[in-house]
Amino acid sequence: MPTIERSAADEIVCFEQADDGLREVQDPSNLFRAQRDRPVAGTCVTVTMEGRRPMLAEVQALVTSASPVPRRGVTGLDSTRVAMLVAVTERSSNERLAGDVYVATVGGAKLSDPAADLAVCIAVASSAANRPMASDVLAIGEVALSGDIRPVPFLAQRAAEAARLGYRRLLIPRGSRKALPEPAEGIEYTEVGHLDEALSRLRRLSVVPRQ
Repeated sequence: MPTIERSAADEIVCFEQADDGLREVQDPSNLFRAQRDRPVAGTCVTVTMEGRRPMLAEVQALVTSASPVPRRGVTGLDSTRVAMLVAVTERSSNERLAGDVYVATVGGAKLSDPAADLAVCIAVASSAANRPMASDVLAIGEVALSGDIRPVPFLAQRAAEAARLGYRRLLIPRGSRKALPEPAEGIEYTEVGHLDEALSRLRRLSVVPRQ
């Protein structure tokens, strides 16, 4: 499992265990997202900040059919916050999540950054609807109890890292566009002010799963 350490200059350095000992990872964003050849329902990528370094991280969710005693399982995220986000997603999607809900990060990443909230909600909704997100979509934003999507700091650095790694369609909080430079050709910023607005775009941003 990769480990993250903070240097004396307050920079984040990431290491992974190799056969010959610990080895520094030059591009840690690739450690915390799955490598696959097609989109899968129940996943969404976001950008978290570790110190001053932006890193991509993938959130995965699994929502099952109705269960007599629904279970909630969380790995790599704060369980109390995820429970709140699941409840907000249920209300905004008008879909009762009466089954088991499991939410986890990829690669053992530990996410405490509220900017990952929107990715959690989209992953849960994507799994419940069995609609994979397109592979070039990324979500950044804090989600309040009201469902409002709140701005997050360091958005320009997050957006630049997402674009560097090939993400072309970014969901960002409403009003945040002014904090970003003009996007490069092919990059699309979509501002969303409320979770129900973000979830209503799932159909346009998703792909039909393979049978």
